[in-house]
Order: sequence, then C-alpha cells, then structure tokens
Amino acid sequence: MHRDDQMTPKERAFALFAKKPVDRMPIKLFSPYIGMNFGATYEEAFNDAKSRAYWLIESYKRFGQDGLSVNYRIDGIPVAFGAESTYDPSGIPIVKNAVLEKLSDVDQLDLENLRFENDVNAQIAFEAVERIQDELKDEIFTGVGFMGPFTTAANLAGTTTVLKAMRKDPEGLHKLLDFAADATIEVGRKFVENQIGIGLAEPTASLVSPKQFREFVTPYYVKVMDKWKEWGSRGAGFHICGDTTRLLEAFTEMGIRGISIDSAVDIAYAKETVGDKLSIMGNVSPIEVLEGTPASIEAAVKNCFAKCWDNPCGFTIAPGCDIPVTASLENIDAYMKAARRCAKYPVQPSNWE
Repeated sequence: MHRDDQMTPKERAFALFAKKPVDRMPIKLFSPYIGMNFGATYEEAFNDAKSRAYWLIESYKRFGQDGLSVNYRIDGIPVAFGAESTYDPSGIPIVKNAVLEKLSDVDQLDLENLRFENDVNAQIAFEAVERIQDELKDEIFTGVGFMGPFTTAANLAGTTTVLKAMRKDPEGLHKLLDFAADATIEVGRKFVENQIGIGLAEPTASLVSPKQFREFVTPYYVKVMDKWKEWGSRGAGFHICGDTTRLLEAFTEMGIRGISIDSAVDIAYAKETVGDKLSIMGNVSPIEVLEGTPASIEAAVKNCFAKCWDNPCGFTIAPGCDIPVTASLENIDAYMKAARRCAKYPVQPSNWE
C-alpha cells in the first residue's frame, strides 16, 4: 500500500461497492510501457512477461494507482497472422504490413493462430498478470488491455482500406469485422475464464461518424461482450482516443456502464450529454503530464474534478490516454499527488478550491 493511502486499491474498491466510507476515490494511471518512464528500453520494459510485470509492480510501489493493466499489444492479432511489426520511439507498436491484400482474404485467416497455446503474446500477457498477482497478492486488481474489433480490422487490412470500405464495400467490411470480433473473443478467452478483467480500446473508431459507429463498431463490441459474458465476464472497460464528442450519445447504446474519454473531449460537455447514463473516466491531458510543471499539472487535475466530480453516474480521475513514455517520474508523482488531494473522501469542491 502506498505511504499516502490508508487503504489498498482492493479494499477501496470493495468498500465502495458496499457503499462504505473510503480514504479516497480511485485514481487511474494508464501506463502500459511504464518501464520506459523508469529509463528502460522498449525491449527491457515490454518484451517478456517478467519485464512487463516487474515495471508495473515498480510503478504501483511508487505511485499507488488503482488498478494495473498488462497490454496484450496493439499489434498482437496481426502478428499472430504473420504481420511484421516495429515500434516508434514512444514505444507504440506499428504494423509494418497489412495481413490482408483485400477484404475477402479474411477467409484465409485461421482462428487457430489465436488459441492460447499458439499465441505467444497472449501467453506473455497472461504470465505477466500471474506474476503481478503472485507478488502483490490481494492489494490490487490486475487486468489486460486489448484492441476492439474495429481497430483490429484496421490493423489487419489497413486503416485507409477499412475507412474506404465503409462506403465502397460495406458487405466485405462487415465480414471482416465479424472475424475481428471472433478474434477478439478468442484472444480474451483465457483471461475471461480466469476472471481477469479486460479493457477494450478502439482508437481507430474515433475517425468515424455517429452513423458509421452505430453500424460498424457497436454491433461487434456487443458480440464480443455477449460471448464473454457467457463465460462469466461482467463486462469490459471501454476507451476511445481522440475527440469523440460527436460519438458520446452513440456510446450510450452499447450496453456499457462507463466510458474512458480522451482529453480532446470537454469533460463538462460529456457530463451534460451522457452523465446520467454513463460513468465517466478521464481526462487529464497526457501532454500536460509530459510537459507540465507540478503547478500546471495540479491545475489540470483540479479542472477535471471541478467539471465532472458530481457526474450522476460516477466519475474517476484518469489521464485522457496513455502517459507518454518520456514523461518524468516526478511529473507522474505530481499528477498522483494532486489527484489524491482532489479525490479525498468525501469528494467535494473544498478539496480543490
């Protein structure tokens, strides 16, 4: 447990569920490549289960955030089907070549590649979760993050191809998306069956209109969730990068309880638009955490709380997206310090005024 807290993340979560007092409300920190913030290279921070677990554990010991998430890899499913991948200086994996030359080639892909015993990336992620659970015991919930079906389809066929297909070949795109949903379901099977929490991200979906979102994103998210719930899942976290202001109302039609939004969205507008239907997580700018000073980071955190602390369906402070791997540990400390002050229970304006 962090020295500035009186409860572990699990104790806090169970107390909140039971509607009992807590020391503070949960604070999230999205940092799948956190080892790079500590000075490790991408390979040292992420290439195997031991390193992924080690750096997430180190981050928890220093920051005391609520919840840890092992990243399955943005490029995990394409790589399982033979794609080559590299990564940019920020540590984000990049698929070098589309697996599919045309959408109809999806018939040539075999889901057997994604069975747990055949998928090295899933094995690494699962072992990393086990290592964290073994060391931290009952202190914190540890989950895993995947890309959603729409983003997976874009990673298999290329983003431009998928976006064009919405107009030129919707039938072919639906077929690909159906396969991408099946692929997501299969990759998550081992984790769901072992009651490991899952978060889904759909960064590519921020590029579509509300009408396109309802046709090409929502049905396949629902398909994944329905199958996972058959296996015992209670649902999955949902995050979309970028400015999703125009999509907010569409989110309420997905059967989700909450949404994690990027800093490009005015969180006050999100509260006004969907706060009576969805809990909201967000949305301190990751760039502020990267480039800011302790004073400016504190101001950004206070601004988020002031705008959304009283969201009818609940609010959790978090960065709008992943913390950049070049952000200093001191700036992340500043984010957590300001968030602790504002999230002190009971949450009220006097915490930040």
